[in-house]
Order: sequence, then C-alpha cells, then structure tokens
Amino acid sequence: MIYIHKVLPYFFYPITIILVLMIIAVIYKKRTPLVAAIFLLLVTSSPIFSDALWDALEEGQLRKLPSAVQAADAVVVLSGMMGVVKSANGSVFEWSDPDRFFGGIELMRAGKAPSIIFTGGKLPWQGDVKTEGEILSDYAITYGIKPEQIQITTDVENTKDEAMAVKEILRKNNLNRIILVTSSFHMPRASRLFVQEGIEVQEYGVDSKVEVRSRTPMDFLPSAHAFRWTQEAVREFIGRGYYLVRENLAF
Repeated sequence: MIYIHKVLPYFFYPITIILVLMIIAVIYKKRTPLVAAIFLLLVTSSPIFSDALWDALEEGQLRKLPSAVQAADAVVVLSGMMGVVKSANGSVFEWSDPDRFFGGIELMRAGKAPSIIFTGGKLPWQGDVKTEGEILSDYAITYGIKPEQIQITTDVENTKDEAMAVKEILRKNNLNRIILVTSSFHMPRASRLFVQEGIEVQEYGVDSKVEVRSRTPMDFLPSAHAFRWTQEAVREFIGRGYYLVRENLAF
C-alpha cells in the first residue's frame, strides 16, 4: 500500500503534466500544448502561487504556546522529520526538520502530559535501520525526558498506520486523550485519522511553511524552490483526497 501512496502523486504533479504537454506538442507539432506547458511552469514555479497553496493547507493555523494547551494523557509526535543517509559507519538518521520533536519536548517540559509517544516510522526501502521513533526516543532522553515516560509504537509506514498504532498503546493503558504534534499542513489529515480511531485529540501544529513577510517582486518570478513546494503541496492535497475517498467508500 505504501507504494501506491508514493507513486500516485506523480500522476498529478505539475512536472508530469508539463512533460506530457511537451511530448504532445512535439508528437503532434501543435503550439497550444507547448504554450500550456510554459504557462503551467511559470504559474507553479512562482512563490506567490506556492505560498497560496501552503496557506490553504495550513488553514490559517497559528502556533500555540504550551500554556494554551490543556493537559492530556499523552503527547504524540508523528514521524516524518528525519531521513536516512550514508556515513562512514553505515546508514544513519539526519534531521530534515526537527520542529515536531521540539514541539513534543516543550509540551513535556510544560507538564502537559505524563508520557510522550513517538511513532516508529520506517519505510520498506530504508533497510536495516532503527525506526524514527527509536532515534527520537534517544534524543528525548538527552533533553531530560525520563525513559519511563517514553513509548514507541510498532513500525508504521503512513499516517493511518500511526493512528492505529497509537490507539493500541492507548487502549493497553486505558488512555484516550492526546496532544497531537505534527506539521501544520499535515494536521488536518492527521487529526481526522486519529479522531476516526476514537481518540480525543488536541492539535499542536508546528513546522509552518508560510513565513510572515512582505511581498516583493521576486514572489512573481520563477523559482526552483517554489516549484518544489508546489509539488509538495499537491502531494498533501492528494493524500487528503485519498483518505476522504477511502472513508466514503469504507475500505
């Protein structure tokens, strides 16, 4: 199933559509598909367009202070902030964005829950490495969290797996109220999946992608960085659509 999740977005990515339009233009020697491809490239690679997509994904969420969060049974930190890279000692994890981790740590330090749950994120092609949850657990201990306060789920591959694995830990401990920590753009989908498992969720969104800044003429010019973020936004929209269809079709 994880391969479907990873491959499906490619059929809707702007780069795929642009390439298809260019191929059609060459094969049929038509100008219209070529013009459409250029127009799509200019639009999807502009920062003002990619920012608008991310603003829609984050749904205007504002970063909360721990003081604004009610106490719960556990803090749950979702995987997705580390990547596996090669080193002289084999494969190791490196941070891509640690905001989820530090969001969970600040909630624990504020006394908002007696325990923290890290999900055991691990993809099939990552080989014989620890899960992300195991790595985060080690880091949490160095930041003063006691080992007995930390729990790690079984191996998970996607957000649905995470919700089910966390539910199992909560069920075994007769708990149900959590503070869910994940990226702001990911929160609407993640929160929905956890609620579907019957879990009471408080949202604690971090890792916001839309910066607070003034607009400049550069926001209307093509940017490889903006193009990348447009594709990442498209991927998240597809993820939401997938689970919405799955929910309505009940499979």
